Amino acid sequence: MKIVIAGSGTAGLISAIYLKQAFPNFNINVISSSSIGIIGVGEGSTEHWKTFQDYCGIDPVDMILKTDATYKLGIKFEGWTKSVNSYFHSVNSLGALHKGSFIPSYADSVLKDELLTHRFSSLGIEKNMIDADKDYPYHANQFHFDTFKINEYFVNIAKQRGISFIDDEIVSIKRDSESGFVTSICLKNNKDIDGDFFIDASGFKRVLMSNFENQEFVSYSEYLPCDSAIAFPTESDPSGQIRPYTRAVAMNSGWRWEIPTQKRRGNGYVFCSRYSSETDAIDELSQTFSREIIPARSFKFEPGYYKKTWQFNCVAIGLSAAFVEPLEATSISTTIQQVMVLSSHLSTFNKNTKFGIDEYHKHIDSVMENILAMISMHYISDRRDTPMWNEQVHMKKPDLVQRLLGLWQERLPEAQDIPRSGFELFHVYHFYHVAQGQGLINLNNADIQLNAYDSKKIINNWYNTFNHARNLKRLVDHGMALRGLYGRDR
Repeated sequence: MKIVIAGSGTAGLISAIYLKQAFPNFNINVISSSSIGIIGVGEGSTEHWKTFQDYCGIDPVDMILKTDATYKLGIKFEGWTKSVNSYFHSVNSLGALHKGSFIPSYADSVLKDELLTHRFSSLGIEKNMIDADKDYPYHANQFHFDTFKINEYFVNIAKQRGISFIDDEIVSIKRDSESGFVTSICLKNNKDIDGDFFIDASGFKRVLMSNFENQEFVSYSEYLPCDSAIAFPTESDPSGQIRPYTRAVAMNSGWRWEIPTQKRRGNGYVFCSRYSSETDAIDELSQTFSREIIPARSFKFEPGYYKKTWQFNCVAIGLSAAFVEPLEATSISTTIQQVMVLSSHLSTFNKNTKFGIDEYHKHIDSVMENILAMISMHYISDRRDTPMWNEQVHMKKPDLVQRLLGLWQERLPEAQDIPRSGFELFHVYHFYHVAQGQGLINLNNADIQLNAYDSKKIINNWYNTFNHARNLKRLVDHGMALRGLYGRDR
């Protein structure tokens, strides 16, 4: 099979490398124009990155050294509610003691009004420390990247593995008049490129998918307030310390991110244009940083996704298919899930494939419902200090979120509350951390359920054992650990 990928950004390169690993004998061509730039102010991954990394045989230390990557232990949310100054979304499944579907270890933290991440995550997360692990060079399964350098790194890996690149602009596509299948892509300066299957990873431009008729867009704008973003770099912390987490800091009309790489920090402000112009947002940032902020890039977006991203022999991956917003770093992980689902149907794909395409859309629909629920939950806040935050009281809630909020007033969260088809990004532990931080759980039920399950007497012994094991972990300063990798004998 000959696969042609339009776009050599993160989505296109992840798709190319993953599919080449899955199907070594497939012919894979990537088309992109060097005149089209990327935002390049830092990206963050989720734990799904390790699945991709391990499957594709990517050495994490080699990647760190060549991309200025840093370790990511989670996300710190600052100022999102009045009741909690800050909290982490940093899931450690070792902290999830179960009794059936009930999670007594989490319930005990809720009862004691102790944040889950403080009790169960790495002891060093707020001290800029990371766990050292004998089987893994500093234990983490998520990373922050310099976007330019991870792009260059992936291009080199792809070329080494026999993936071809064509530097040109896509002018149009040709389709078979009877089947509707794409037969080739027409280029500005080179001859047409034919193929058996095509992937649109061209981002918001959607250079391939825009040629198809059935393009229903599912907008999330009635649930989520933000529709604009500005991105800008800043220097690294002068102290040399590097935070092993992403910062998500609430602002007047949205929130700002801070993603540390080894040599700088990538920043951005995601805001609601109904309450803040770009000039207003820049002024607010300049006041926050006590200096003039000059954006490297700005863009507007409508949160949501395209309902039918697989048309005939063409599928949209990454931003060509969906974009909610930068919160919770869903972009890279969604791309990984998309290409994983696609690969399960690609080996036997032909002109009669129907159920596989329907199955693909079923999984992606569930992935997007899961992301929407997680993102919208962050905006359910007790803040009333600015018009944007005050609006969230009346903002429409997705059906899944309404159901979860109702359930969690009656009992504590359980795994079966979150619909699962197999590729969703967020499980009950993720929702539990955010729901606790945002104050969305009925604390009174913790005591009732712990007593009903007769779990209180097992908690202390279990937690003492867990905490002892956690205290035995060797912690290493994040910045020092990264610098130490450069002299590591591998």
